[in-house]
Amino acid sequence: MYIRQTRTNNKVTGEGYFTFRLVRGERVAGKVRQITLLNLGRNFAIKQEDWPVLCRRIEQLPASPG
Repeated sequence: MYIRQTRTNNKVTGEGYFTFRLVRGERVAGKVRQITLLNLGRNFAIKQEDWPVLCRRIEQLPASPG
């Protein structure tokens, strides 16, 4: 599990910005696919050096039923 930063362009103005997603790598049909678990949005304020700590903590949380 890790956080991926993706560059996106506004379709109207063409202005570029970054969005952030919590993703998990999963092997599907022999290929690795990135599965988005949570869209963190455009204004993700946690410093990049703290991302691995956050991901490890999220992995420690119990899975929700359903």
